[in-house]
Amino acid sequence: MKPLISAFVGAASRTPAPLPTDPPVRRISVAHEARARRWTVAGDAGRMDLGEAAIVTPGEADGGPLVAAGQRLRVALMAGPDRQLEQAARRGLLAAAAETVLVLRSDEELSFGERASALREAKADVALVLAGDGKHADGVVLLCEAFRYACAEQHPRPRVVVSGEPRAALRLHHVLSHFATEIVSDPRRDDGLAALVGHVRQLRRGADASIVLRDEALESLARAIARDAGVPAAVIDVSGSSTSLVRAEPAGAIVAAHLVPLGSGRAADRVVARAGLDRVRRWIPWAVDAPSLLERVFNRARWPDAVPAEPLALALEIALSHEAIAHALADAAATGIPAMRFRSASVIVLTGRVAELPRASQTLLVAANALQPTEVTTVARDRDDALVALGGIAARIAAADGDGSVAIARSAEAHRALLGVIVPVVAGRRTTLRVTLGATYTEQIARGAFFTLAASGAVQVSVSGGVSGRGIAGPLGILVDARGTPLALPPRDAERVPAVARWFAAVDAMSAAA
Repeated sequence: MKPLISAFVGAASRTPAPLPTDPPVRRISVAHEARARRWTVAGDAGRMDLGEAAIVTPGEADGGPLVAAGQRLRVALMAGPDRQLEQAARRGLLAAAAETVLVLRSDEELSFGERASALREAKADVALVLAGDGKHADGVVLLCEAFRYACAEQHPRPRVVVSGEPRAALRLHHVLSHFATEIVSDPRRDDGLAALVGHVRQLRRGADASIVLRDEALESLARAIARDAGVPAAVIDVSGSSTSLVRAEPAGAIVAAHLVPLGSGRAADRVVARAGLDRVRRWIPWAVDAPSLLERVFNRARWPDAVPAEPLALALEIALSHEAIAHALADAAATGIPAMRFRSASVIVLTGRVAELPRASQTLLVAANALQPTEVTTVARDRDDALVALGGIAARIAAADGDGSVAIARSAEAHRALLGVIVPVVAGRRTTLRVTLGATYTEQIARGAFFTLAASGAVQVSVSGGVSGRGIAGPLGILVDARGTPLALPPRDAERVPAVARWFAAVDAMSAAA
């Protein structure tokens, strides 16, 4: 395997492809809730430097592309009994950051009125119809009849996207004649999945073609990091209203899950509504009553740009990030993308609000608890959304048929903060950790251990009967995690609070006064 140290920190041993001398973008902004950060790009395309970020409103972020969430897109999915086709379509919607608000299947025992009522109440912007094979067309036609009855008077009328065999799709033409209808390829094929994702993203972009969607920027960033490092890389983003998981291979292949609206700012209440208050509260390292925490959650949604000024407000944001990532992993698994794909990356970069937590150890703790890496993993975090801005530049270059990952790979190093290395350990009776950092250090690891080792620079790590690999230890050194996967929390506060408090204390993630 390619040494991670020479790849990730930019000491490239290979000859890069020649780049144009002019920077492809002179100015770029990244929207974040009610504000935006705007950078002026200096240097050339071989090394694009971002100066200090100026805080502006998104409307003032002119003079260059804007990285933004785009329009919220509510999708109603109508499908036949082919679960494989449905799963592929849902994977495409998750990759395109669309919100699936309703799923109706032709083999469900619902009356015409019940189907129409559900579609009317969903108030979808787009109806995705999976026509499937011709033998299932009759049931899908009945679903579309209910859709026509329920949504013909909706304003604005939903757009319709049809996927399936040409003959099956043709049978729906008369039923859907009142709606703007487009046909895409079968999402079970790679080209069909890409077409569906691209079409949905175009709808989210709306009439403003200059917008770079945040999910596009994150995917371009992940490609650049993986290509430069020569190992699989994951970008984990928890922003105010979205949560994204992206894994990129060195060759450029991507798997992604963009969950909207679910985040730690404006969409904080959505996390609680989905996960439940008790699941959010379980990550807080002291006892807190439910009414007080619920009030904090709704204040977080009302003032999303507020900086947490109290220990409880900060602990709540950390807890919301935990649950948002957990549900993104669960949604990805439901569409056929196992959580292991994201957990087994050799490099993890965290962006968004989770990267802006006051202490670097808090970000590292979220990565260890919520993502639970299964390999020796180097962890870094963004600085003020600068990496997202570079990802936006790469996405613009890629849209112009260029190679954006090459253009920003040399610039990303200066705008990321290295945290440390996470080493997962499956501890048995006699499990030995061996760390080589100039000299070799060994230690016996007990089941349930969770602690840090001081280290800096390139390290070689191996565990007897377990993982081995290389990483780059930053200021937080090496985090040894032998708590097991999946991470289990005691249900009772009397046992849970001391356990979570120990984990916080192990990485100095919260002051003792808290």
